[in-house]
Amino acid sequence: MAISELWVSEALICLFLVLPLFRPFVKALWPLDGLVWLPLIAVVITVGIFPAYGFRPECLPILLFALIYNAFNWDSVISSIRSQPSDAFRDRSNLLTVFAFIMLGAAIFTMYAFSPRLAGYPETEPQRTSKTLFGGIGRDYCLQIYGQAGRGGPIIFLVPPEIGASASVKLVSSELGKKGYTVVTYSRKDFDFPFVDENGKKHLSLLAKMPGYLYASIMGTRLASANNRGKSMEAERLADIEYLLPRIYDLTGETNDGDLPPILLVGYGAGGSALVYLNANGRFASNKNVLGIIAVENRLWSSYKTESSAASRNSSIRGFTYRRLLDIADRLTDLLPKTLKRAESLPSANLPVLYLISGRALKYPLLDYGEGKNPYQAIFDTERLASGPIAIAIIENSGPLDYQDFPLTHPIYSLSLTKLKNAENFISDTANIIGNFASLLIEQSVQAEPESDDFQQPVKVIPLRSPINGNLFIESKVMTWLKL
Repeated sequence: MAISELWVSEALICLFLVLPLFRPFVKALWPLDGLVWLPLIAVVITVGIFPAYGFRPECLPILLFALIYNAFNWDSVISSIRSQPSDAFRDRSNLLTVFAFIMLGAAIFTMYAFSPRLAGYPETEPQRTSKTLFGGIGRDYCLQIYGQAGRGGPIIFLVPPEIGASASVKLVSSELGKKGYTVVTYSRKDFDFPFVDENGKKHLSLLAKMPGYLYASIMGTRLASANNRGKSMEAERLADIEYLLPRIYDLTGETNDGDLPPILLVGYGAGGSALVYLNANGRFASNKNVLGIIAVENRLWSSYKTESSAASRNSSIRGFTYRRLLDIADRLTDLLPKTLKRAESLPSANLPVLYLISGRALKYPLLDYGEGKNPYQAIFDTERLASGPIAIAIIENSGPLDYQDFPLTHPIYSLSLTKLKNAENFISDTANIIGNFASLLIEQSVQAEPESDDFQQPVKVIPLRSPINGNLFIESKVMTWLKL
């Protein structure tokens, strides 16, 4: 996205809205009846920003202002259409003009304060490959591959988030590609929002599905209906992984000559949960090249179940009327939202698993049984109670969307940040955490006995680790070697 072009469009919008407001105070502008059309043109330009640059919520206030201004200015537009001069602008009270300037100033401030912050940040490398795979009815994938594909370097298979999809992890993938990794991510038609096709164009046709995704993310650990939505999303991502992962070497151009490069699996949201459950079921045991998993900001929806209803009451001695009243009460109770509780079984870890979650998790009590108010409770419980190499990593002050590209591309979504001027650190830190974890896992595999069939053969090149700028919290009982 060309940020300079966006700023030019926003500047034109401001100019077209400011000039008509200044008209009563500048005599040179009085004869220019064509100024009444500028607010209408401003609306057209503002509306055009959304399909051209994606959904820009920071432009909504100025769009609302322009619509209201046009509503009050409509009589002057009609007069202009009839070629009749209009001096209605001279009748506008000074108080109303001052109020309009204040509202316009607030809208302009919002638009520019939350504009994309990509100035000075390294531009993303163009994707190396983009192709469409057809995985059956309703499962069409567009692949994006970053880094030196086909040269034997470590591979990171990245399952994108549902909201933002591959478009919101472009910067992270690009940085990992520069560190020597081959990153394979994708966009799935009819599921991901937005869907990015082979030409890099974003399709927002699934805008109606976004409320359902948000409902599952926000309430999926509290209400059964939202939890069922989350479980459905996990199942969708599981289907993606089972289709794409066996084809990973063909997609990156790796040959069967010699040792195949190691693979780190990274999943956002439902994709992270799907990877965790596949790992717990031993589904990656047959692939000795898969080293570990990073689950980014996920909820483990399948680790919750609906609370059982109260035990049936024996009312046979109370008579027919009493039983009917109980039946009616039970039916009314069934209409109420069903609550959840954490399941007794939690996903263990055969391969090492790192949960990368929001800094908001530090604001919740670590133990919050029964209420479901802590959306990260299942992850904390998994690290404490489940078996296997499991760890939790948290960057202080990070928000739920800050491990994606949103701090730079859509700052308004990252209101939890304490210092927006350092938002680029979240992008680089995310890439560094993923890369450092992969590097550590490769080192662990190299230190293993090469003659054993249970371990991957050593690789010659191990990507260097990079420092983390933010305050990183790590907790693990098993992976004592984990020093990101």
